[in-house]
Amino acid sequence: GSVGRLALVGMFVAISSTAVVLKELARRNHLHAPHGRVTIGVLLLQDFIVIAVLASAPTLLRGGAEDSTQGSIAGALLNLAVVGGGVLLFGRVLLPRLLRLASSLSREAFSLSVLLASVGTAYLAAMLGLSMAAGAFLAGLILAEGEFSHQVHADVRPLRDLLASLFFISIGMLINLTGMLPVLPLVLLVAVAIIAGKTIVAAGAIAMTGTPLRVALASAFALAQVGEFSFVLGRAALEGGVISAQWWQVLLAASVITMALTPFIIGAAPGFAARLSKRRHGGVPDSLDGQRVTLKDHVVILGYGIGGQLLAQSLSELSVPYVILELNGATVRSAMARGVNIHYADVSAPEPLAAAGVERAAAVVAVISDPDASERAVKAVRTLAPEVPIITRTRYRLEAERLAAAGATLAVAEELEASLEVMSQLLARLHIPGNVVETLVDNYRRVLGTSARRASRAKAIPLDELPKEVLDAPVSSFRLAQDAWAVGRTLQAIDLRNSTGATVLAVRRASGTTTSPHGSFALASADDVFLLGDDSDILLARALLADGPRARVVPQRAAHDPTR
Repeated sequence: GSVGRLALVGMFVAISSTAVVLKELARRNHLHAPHGRVTIGVLLLQDFIVIAVLASAPTLLRGGAEDSTQGSIAGALLNLAVVGGGVLLFGRVLLPRLLRLASSLSREAFSLSVLLASVGTAYLAAMLGLSMAAGAFLAGLILAEGEFSHQVHADVRPLRDLLASLFFISIGMLINLTGMLPVLPLVLLVAVAIIAGKTIVAAGAIAMTGTPLRVALASAFALAQVGEFSFVLGRAALEGGVISAQWWQVLLAASVITMALTPFIIGAAPGFAARLSKRRHGGVPDSLDGQRVTLKDHVVILGYGIGGQLLAQSLSELSVPYVILELNGATVRSAMARGVNIHYADVSAPEPLAAAGVERAAAVVAVISDPDASERAVKAVRTLAPEVPIITRTRYRLEAERLAAAGATLAVAEELEASLEVMSQLLARLHIPGNVVETLVDNYRRVLGTSARRASRAKAIPLDELPKEVLDAPVSSFRLAQDAWAVGRTLQAIDLRNSTGATVLAVRRASGTTTSPHGSFALASADDVFLLGDDSDILLARALLADGPRARVVPQRAAHDPTR
């Protein structure tokens, strides 16, 4: 009856745009942020629900008695389950064999098979009582679950943006601009009502799950537009006489406006949500109960993901006091049960940071996945404690530069550090001396990154990956600079073994490699000296070769080197 028709119109407004939101979240590197993960979860749930709505749309449009309508909806959902189960069974059993055969012929045959499977599934679903949109969705599911999913994605990706553009162009062509001018105020009012209504309802629903208010608000703003499937439902409502042609034009224009505003809303949402959340709660987290941490010279850890857990564990083993602030309630409860000193708090708000004693802390470490929240946290900490060292971690170099500009003492970019580590491992396997590799890494880090230089360390590598003259044993290589103290001196004069405990296994120069050199062997500039010994011996030997007997080195243990 009328309730079913109103429900259809409600679903038109409720569904959000997966394509627009995901693209914008990815562009802003928010996919892994807390509000990004919540938003993706809601979008996936909507996509699954919309299939059931599309299946029951004809029943909702027909109307009739309430009992009859409920029975018809149940029948439509049962039909969806049967057809969907059959399609998924086809995707599990027959489709992989078809694609396997096509892939053995040619790439074109494979692409045509994928197209045939997609269109065929959509057409079959329409013949069995579902919509073609529902069938296309099921086709995407079975292709995504198969062994050829990566190849399918690679073939379809060039067409994705093109087809999405064509879709939105077709939506724009449906709007009668001339007819919209007289009712433009109404269109704008409807657009504002959709954005405001969806934001309020979504924020309330997400917050009821225990999600922090700031995350709930940011997610709700990201879901404030009308989605692609809404136009399918709207067309069905128009053809079923639920809405008039004039109202369809108003809803269509308002929906396009909400989608056009989405990039701006998503960009402003995290900051606005943080301010609104702070005003709502007064800034003091419930977990601290208005109390202040009384520790001094402790470490404040912001975030308790993998990075935060490793930091907390290492600090515990070294008896260094720490306190953790985390925004995920489930994580906080689980950690508290294990005796971890952790509190539920918004790490980007100044009040919980002050309560955690950042002004008395030895250091603050931010290991959270939201770059915007990290930047706000750095600014808040720097305001409260201008001198405290702040170490942050982020994914990309540009984000690290933002954090450094905000006041971070050290901003470690995963993108840069991972690339440098790959380069270091490669050069080590190409037998490049360790000090040369370290110099390159430090130079690149200084030029490209905001990370501070790490202390030089000996890199031990298996000798079976070094020149064949060297036996199978762990060694470190060291290249003599032109002004090195050892240049021109014999091994007997240097007395490396007695002075440092390290042994010279081989010396490589342009003319060749000398293994087990005698005491009369004189070292020259650019020689690669292969040293055998433990970490402290190697460090002492390198210092002696470079600076002579007056060099002083504080030995570093291998436990400090995560690459060993």
